Amino acid sequence: MNSGAAMSDMPSFSTRISPQQQNALWQLVQTIFQVDLTAWTRLHLNGVHLGYLNPHWRAHLRQDWPLPLLETADSIDLQHADKLALADALQNMAQQWHRLGLLSGWRNEPFDVRNPAGQTLFALERAAFRPLGLASRAVHINGLVHTAAGWRFWIARRSPFKAVDPNKLDNLVGGGIASGESVHTAMLREGFEEAGLSEAVLTPLQSQSVQQSLRAVSRGLHREWLHIFDAVLPEDVLPQNQDGEVAEFMQLTLEEVVAAMLDKRFMNDALLAMLDMFERLNLLDAALPLAQWLRQGRGVDVLVSA
Repeated sequence: MNSGAAMSDMPSFSTRISPQQQNALWQLVQTIFQVDLTAWTRLHLNGVHLGYLNPHWRAHLRQDWPLPLLETADSIDLQHADKLALADALQNMAQQWHRLGLLSGWRNEPFDVRNPAGQTLFALERAAFRPLGLASRAVHINGLVHTAAGWRFWIARRSPFKAVDPNKLDNLVGGGIASGESVHTAMLREGFEEAGLSEAVLTPLQSQSVQQSLRAVSRGLHREWLHIFDAVLPEDVLPQNQDGEVAEFMQLTLEEVVAAMLDKRFMNDALLAMLDMFERLNLLDAALPLAQWLRQGRGVDVLVSA
């Protein structure tokens, strides 16, 4: 089986995850990914809905925004005829918040801000996306390998020195899509940086699913489209981290992965990406709520207004 295997060629398992475990996983994802967006302030730019604000960031935006805005009870509309002027004002405001110690996680890495049709409007520092509830994009690669003992999943453990989720378990590869980057280019870059995988291994891969990760976090709203890839690696291809962000890679059985999920040892987005794969591999009961939620959550990579 080659590394670019289509879903029809992907592995089959003799057993499913037990109904009890599926229901426990369903309870877990509800605590992570359920957000009542009616309680958030809708953020518009020139009338186009792009993000969401909690009360903390709404107050800071009202105080620090240098250009005209139109405010209602449940929305704020940032207005300027020149969208590049809007972009500069947002970037400068985010830098001000960072200098004042209000905005952590600054990386000097821009992400694309896109309209509801998926068209790029401008680039903005990624640290500002959560405070403003903007939708970002990421790639995730689920890794599998067939060993003499049966199928195993390649799982990464994050570096203990990571600022976010140190030592948490991750799928094989996961990372954000930078400004101007295509999904495929980001997958190639992250696949090498995080796991040392060659273009020969990665190039045949195709996105198998897109899920939106939506969850309230300490810095605002995490709202990210996950482009999910599945890679069946040959036994002689061993992941090797290149950027210092992964402490180790390990091969785990299905039972071990599920146990780690229920023990809350996985990063949230990696959990979602792997559960999506479980559903596509028929490891979940289609009639149970978890599988139904995963199927309903699949979409296209646009900024869906809620």
